[in-house]
Amino acid sequence: MMSNSPNPLPNYEYKVGGTLPSNAPTYVTRQADEDLYQGLIAGEFCYVLNSRQMGKSSLRVRIVERLHADGITCGAIDLSEMGTHITPSQWYIGLMNRLVKEFKIDEHFDLISWCKNHNSLSPVQRFSKFIEEILLRKVSGKIVIFSDEIDTILSLKNFSPNDFFALIRFYYNRRVDKEDYKRLTFCILGVATPSYFITDKRRTPFNIGRAIELNGFKFQEAKLLAKGLEGKVCNPQAILEEILTWTGGQPFLTQKLCNLIPDGMEMSGIEELVRSHMIENWQSQDHPEHLKTISDRILWDKQLVLKLLLIYRSILQEKEITADDSPEEMELRLSGLIVKQQGKLKVYNPIYEAVFNQDWVDKTLTDLRPYHEELIAWQNSNRQDDSKLLRGNKLTQAQSWAKAKELTALEYQFLYNSQKLATKKQQSIILLLGSTLLLIPIIVWQCWEIITPFFAVDQVEPQLFSQGDRTLFGGNQNLNRDRGFEAFKKKNYSEAVEDFKKAIQAFPTDPELQVFYNNAKAYQKGNPLTLAVVLPVSTRRDISNESLRGVAQAQDICNIAGGVNGRLLNIVMANDGNDPSQAQKIARELIKDQKVEGVIGHSNSTTSKAVLDQYEKAGIAIISPTSTSTSLNTPANKVFFRTVPSDKESAKKLANYAINQGYKKVVIFWNPREIYSKSLTNEFNKSFKYGKVIRKVDLALPTLNASSEVLLSAFQDQADATVFFPNTELISIVIEIGRAKKNVVTNGSKNLPMLGADALYNPEILTSGTEAVEGLVLAVPWFAKEQHSKQFAEKASERWGGQISWRTATAYDATQAFIKALSVSNNPTRQTVLKNLKSINLSSSETSGYPLHFDEKGDRQQEPVLVKVVKGSDGLFKFEQVKD
Repeated sequence: MMSNSPNPLPNYEYKVGGTLPSNAPTYVTRQADEDLYQGLIAGEFCYVLNSRQMGKSSLRVRIVERLHADGITCGAIDLSEMGTHITPSQWYIGLMNRLVKEFKIDEHFDLISWCKNHNSLSPVQRFSKFIEEILLRKVSGKIVIFSDEIDTILSLKNFSPNDFFALIRFYYNRRVDKEDYKRLTFCILGVATPSYFITDKRRTPFNIGRAIELNGFKFQEAKLLAKGLEGKVCNPQAILEEILTWTGGQPFLTQKLCNLIPDGMEMSGIEELVRSHMIENWQSQDHPEHLKTISDRILWDKQLVLKLLLIYRSILQEKEITADDSPEEMELRLSGLIVKQQGKLKVYNPIYEAVFNQDWVDKTLTDLRPYHEELIAWQNSNRQDDSKLLRGNKLTQAQSWAKAKELTALEYQFLYNSQKLATKKQQSIILLLGSTLLLIPIIVWQCWEIITPFFAVDQVEPQLFSQGDRTLFGGNQNLNRDRGFEAFKKKNYSEAVEDFKKAIQAFPTDPELQVFYNNAKAYQKGNPLTLAVVLPVSTRRDISNESLRGVAQAQDICNIAGGVNGRLLNIVMANDGNDPSQAQKIARELIKDQKVEGVIGHSNSTTSKAVLDQYEKAGIAIISPTSTSTSLNTPANKVFFRTVPSDKESAKKLANYAINQGYKKVVIFWNPREIYSKSLTNEFNKSFKYGKVIRKVDLALPTLNASSEVLLSAFQDQADATVFFPNTELISIVIEIGRAKKNVVTNGSKNLPMLGADALYNPEILTSGTEAVEGLVLAVPWFAKEQHSKQFAEKASERWGGQISWRTATAYDATQAFIKALSVSNNPTRQTVLKNLKSINLSSSETSGYPLHFDEKGDRQQEPVLVKVVKGSDGLFKFEQVKD
């Protein structure tokens, strides 16, 4: 029953993610606010170093406002905008350029000319001279420079940040000799520790300044957050206290959970709310990303991850362990997952403990190192106990897994010793066979399991395939799913159906579970029809998930309707990792499986091209929902179809848009080694008849400098726009160029618009790109908010949640095309399916919105859609259709 308290405050909004403005009513003042303010007022060099989303940037905004009120001039630099693929000279010039703008000294100062006049100095000497002769002379009074996202520069590719931190220490020590330096103070914020700053052991460590402890919210500090609950719940403060119990005062989670509280929520309902909206199926609900940020931080260093997980496993098992401030423990603390309290390490809060539980640790360890238990046991024996080494199938699987992986020296030695021991055993077996010829049949039979792994050639790991016996995606721990696997393996399909059904109730938006469930039903009924879908799971899990949603949705609709001529549809899933060599192995296996009537995939144009000859010889149809290169639909290919417009159509759409917007001169950023990128570039050149491509830039070059390329494009090339045709692996470089454009081209004289193709339609563009790619225009095959697509998009969104990607739509259409081709014949074969595909016609009600038929090349005749990255009223970035 609700109290008679007033309605919720109309302007009181919880801020979930991002930096809080200085007047935000939900800003929680902590002890760190006063400590940092007093430290900077006193002229102390300060640093606020903690895990992500602890409120460091929001703290900076508040402190800057207070210091300004005291007459202190402040400048803030977000070092993540500087880029990492950059030379020392470019980095320091970028730093000076930002300081010039922050301290408003650009009116009578030409930075470029000044740098040219001091070109004989090293970059760090030039920066030091700038501070002393320009900044300190042109800005009077006290100066505070805030360097935010300091951890970014620890990832610089072409030089070490040691000099930068040594220079900051020099400024501090310079105060003794030069009065002017007493006016200058630095505040460093980021995800790091002081020991990271100067890693050169020959130099003095970074041992200056005052560390500001930024802890989670305490109840007395966070009481103001209860204001947003007034009028919604009976006892706002009690609810807030329970929220803090779950979040441990972690700022992001606290704001998010406060925001989730519905009207009338009772104390007893909070646990269910936390479990349903934060813990269960957390990957699909982690918006803005928080839990994934923690996971990524733990997993990013392949040399360190094993130690981190083992330490964390000990904390989970023992509830707390004594801290020793080792580098590994500090890294775990920086992830945010654990916290140090009274000399003990413990998990930060119950939410983290439930998400990153023992099952998650064990699964992650197995995914990272399938032999981690044996490796640790061997290491603990001082690398002496040969019984801990790998042998037989386990060794073969480990060696296959280790290909192209970055291994530690310990792992190389472990696998080498395992192979060495196995070779000795193999030689012993051969000698034994040679000396006992009469017993060969018996011995070979008994030793076959041992011998087989050494003579296996070009084996394809069974882990790359699944129908219902294993997961390709990993991730969520789901006991009912695992029970379903065991039942499926035993061919107890009725039991598997029930287990997978229960698993779906826990994770209803998981398309892989939907496929498992439908496959089990198909085998339960008997005589299923089988299609395969090939996904790049190991390298592009996000894209794979989007595509599998479309396949799963079409399969489910088909099977609910009774299947195809009474036979239910079964889907074989395969993981080619976007690797042409692996794709060829998978193609051979699918071709050998005569039950497979057709293949949906492969994901990118390079892997599709690598397998076409094999499918052509076998006479098996392949429909790609994502491969767009024009090199795929040659006259020689009789089996290739696609439900996505070709690069010719996308390039034509972009070229026409550019001309209509008055963009007569463009610079193209591409990857000349990738056929998708080459295809788009060539087709754009053909269609851009009334314009000119001034220059082409190789996005994959390690020496590429984003700021330089923007300056060249804008002022030397005098380009009207930039056009991006990267493969998905280069999206981060496009974002880097977008950030450089935002920083360099600020006076409005050169807006330098950005255009691109469907590979850039990716969540990474919205979550990582944000303002850097605002206004980016893309040509995509399908868009959820377009009139033709709305009906399908609404149904798909209801099923999977969130905005629906074009990959889901085109994968759905590919599956529907195969279902139609299968239905034409009472007893379909690969030959009849291939023949039927060439003449199918699907209405808009049978597809994701547009009618579907294939031309003589196997192409879908459909015009792409133009979309643009825009910032919504909620502050989040999204795609909106461009009316061209």
